Amino acid sequence: MEVTSFCILMNMFVLLIEHSYTAQKIDGAFPYIFPERLQFFEYESVTVQCKLIDGVNDWRVMRELHKARPTNSSDICSSPAPSCTIKPALERHSGEYWCENDQGKRSGAVNISVTASLVILEIPTQPVVEGSDVTLPCIHKETELIAKLKTELNHIRDFYKNGFHLMTLYNSNMAILNVTKADEGYYKCSISGAGESPESWLAVSKPLTAPNEESHLVQCQQSKTVVLESAVKAALLALLSAVIGVILYKIKQG
Repeated sequence: MEVTSFCILMNMFVLLIEHSYTAQKIDGAFPYIFPERLQFFEYESVTVQCKLIDGVNDWRVMRELHKARPTNSSDICSSPAPSCTIKPALERHSGEYWCENDQGKRSGAVNISVTASLVILEIPTQPVVEGSDVTLPCIHKETELIAKLKTELNHIRDFYKNGFHLMTLYNSNMAILNVTKADEGYYKCSISGAGESPESWLAVSKPLTAPNEESHLVQCQQSKTVVLESAVKAALLALLSAVIGVILYKIKQG
């Protein structure tokens, strides 16, 4: 009885340790989206790619759709693979996409929005580096046709951040100069007479550090990780010992 109880507790302990180190997030890594934007009109072609992460091919595209698809319909990208192409893209393909490997490591996630409306806002797929400039074009679906006809749409465009109105422009582009972390948020736009775009997250990241500084930071982070792991293991072992002691005590008393 004592040996059986001890083995069960040891198995639980091992499983707890293994679970604590799964699903680790890879900082700064995101899936690659082609074309390089987060919003798309219906019937466009969208490719999500993971095989460029770390220069290896054991990453696969994962996703969680915003709306459940009908069970009797076939779907694209339903099987994990290093890349997948959604063609044609439909509103039901809108959702969160990320990369994951067999070790449980995962990249950051991006939210792809596919709309049946006439307006999209071009949001970068990768985080914008602090201190750089970014342009957010508010695109009408008929822009390409209009360009071919050498005419222009002089519609008023309104831009919003986190639900609040930012500005009104008579051209298609909103520019953010010298980007800071404060510029991070949900953006959308609207065009008079055409409707509004979906809302997408503009991510902002810190600039890359110098090699020596980066190496120092990595070493510090690794040291912190080792200390944290040791502390967690010590705490779990102490807890396990206490539980085993109580069980063995009760067995002897019984």
